[in-house]
Amino acid sequence: MIRKPVFALSTAMLALALAACGGGGGDGDSGGSSSSASSSSTSSSSSSAGNSSSSSSSSSSSSSSSSTSTGSFSQTATWTFVLPSSGSICYDFNAKAEVADCSGTAWDVKMTSGGRTASFFTNSGESGTGNGAALGSPFDYTWAQLLTWQNATTDPVNGAIPAAAWMKDAASNVFSGTNGIASGIFEYGLAGTHLLYPSYRTYLITTDNTKAITDTSAPVFALQVIGYYGGPSGTASGYPTIRWIDRASPATVNTKTIDASGSAWVYYDLANNTTTDVNGNWHIAFNRYNVKLNGGTSGSGKVGGFLAKTPASLYPSGTANETTIVAAKPADFLADLTASDLSLPSAASAWKKDAIGSQLSPAYTGSYPNALNYGWYSYYPTDAAGAAVGVTQHMLKANPDAATLVRGGEGNTYARMHVLSINYAAATPAYNGTQTWTIEFNVQP
Repeated sequence: MIRKPVFALSTAMLALALAACGGGGGDGDSGGSSSSASSSSTSSSSSSAGNSSSSSSSSSSSSSSSSTSTGSFSQTATWTFVLPSSGSICYDFNAKAEVADCSGTAWDVKMTSGGRTASFFTNSGESGTGNGAALGSPFDYTWAQLLTWQNATTDPVNGAIPAAAWMKDAASNVFSGTNGIASGIFEYGLAGTHLLYPSYRTYLITTDNTKAITDTSAPVFALQVIGYYGGPSGTASGYPTIRWIDRASPATVNTKTIDASGSAWVYYDLANNTTTDVNGNWHIAFNRYNVKLNGGTSGSGKVGGFLAKTPASLYPSGTANETTIVAAKPADFLADLTASDLSLPSAASAWKKDAIGSQLSPAYTGSYPNALNYGWYSYYPTDAAGAAVGVTQHMLKANPDAATLVRGGEGNTYARMHVLSINYAAATPAYNGTQTWTIEFNVQP
């Protein structure tokens, strides 16, 4: 199966999108995430050459200059770590050192181990308490292209980068999508406009994701997001309108416009039709067009979601129809809340719980048995797939040309970032060898 990447828009287009809709990365008010200790090492270094996935160990060195430092990018840091079996490691590219407990604003990039793979996060939003971010859609630029930049806030082709183009980490959940703004509930920029349009998808929201939908002891709501603009003028952004029913009382339809136009999350109790706070009995929360549920990584509750229906008239063959989406009205899809053709979760395990999403950890592209591209690296599921690049089945190989810009946790420093190499220690089979990762940063302090 091919998972589509969420980075369909270029950085320039994404900046326009977010500026126009008043969006930007979610400013979460939840606490930073913790991490476990692991065996690792750090260093500062001049630029490293090449990519290697051969069976070998890596070493690190230090230097005060780098041939890849240009303009305001006056420092270089090289982070070398041994991939732990689990847990997270955080790195401060200004201090060129790891931050032991991943707390505070000093750390800039977090690595979380999946055992044989790694995911990366910024110190922002759902991932940390800092003001970090990643620039727009990941991998819009190659490492060679980013080396031509004189500073992180000015694209040499398109000019000054709007603040809204720096994307904070946010919840990844049932409302996430594969369009340019990673949203399943909104489409942006249709028919030449700079507006958000509802998708009118219908979602089921359970209050207990450990129970099947047939268990009536756990209330289940059917919910749609049917608008984004409101406020005193009626046209201000950041005012999502939701419509929902309790499936046990389908005749009662609730509608609420929520003022989520500020920087803080707004928490909503669907059962009592009222706003609350993070410590209350909330089910869903909004921060502008960002949405999260009280479960998984977003809250202490057991709320989960399931996509029950996508309007065929708006998404023929699964593709957004610009004309029909722009013309659509809320009344056209009210009946979907109680429709007989809603998809239902087959078991409790089908409820989707919130996880943490980051522009630094995009969905992979490709399909088995071919290589799967995770941006920073590719995974080779078979010997045949890996033969051309010198690896065997289940091994990873770094993609050093893939790169992005990261804003540090303190909010005023930046770095170019790419993975130089992933080396395996000798083992049988080869994919069981201990992995040593090397990541290079060009830092704008």
